[in-house]
Amino acid sequence: MLVQRPGAPVQDLVGEDTDYYSVDWEDESFADFIDTVLRPRHPTAVISLTTAGVTAAAMANSMLGTAGTPADVVKAMAAVGDGEDNGGRRRIRVQTFSTAGAHRLVAAVTEGQTPSLPGHVLPEQCLSTAELPAVRDAVTNLLDTAGLTDGPALIRLDLHEHGTRVLAAQPTAADDDEAELIRQLTGFDLVRRSLAWPLGLSPAPHGKGAPHGKEEVR
Repeated sequence: MLVQRPGAPVQDLVGEDTDYYSVDWEDESFADFIDTVLRPRHPTAVISLTTAGVTAAAMANSMLGTAGTPADVVKAMAAVGDGEDNGGRRRIRVQTFSTAGAHRLVAAVTEGQTPSLPGHVLPEQCLSTAELPAVRDAVTNLLDTAGLTDGPALIRLDLHEHGTRVLAAQPTAADDDEAELIRQLTGFDLVRRSLAWPLGLSPAPHGKGAPHGKEEVR
């Protein structure tokens, strides 16, 4: 079952047999939709793969008691940073994936650049020996403070000569194009992992599609 905002093109992307609803999840009526439409279906999890739907999915999971990123974690991460440029050397988007409180640095994409090789996004290759531990510490502190223990996170960082500043963070995967690019360059399938973890599924860490880079965990 799919839930979209009114006017979204999901009907053009799925088969005729797919069950979908168009709902304004910022409206007060969304709570009624959760109770009257979602609850009777007894979902295992409510999952959003877009930044726009993260809060709505968290609200649904909180009301239904289903698996997913808790609403308080979404709120805590949304409150981080102000997004303003303050003269850093470069900005990066760090994609992470957490499992039972262990946070993996999956990819680091420099804003304004289009990566084409694994070394352009693998953190241990595209970050300097000084940047890598600083980024890892900033990401770990943020995720631990927010309480995120499982699932993806997308974190924007400003890299400086003397430190790393968090600009924004959300518990979601990168957009479709970037997630696919990361999959092609690293072997880590963010979309598959993001769909699997709330359902209790765990893709094999080795074999076809396994990440090429070294795992960075806390």
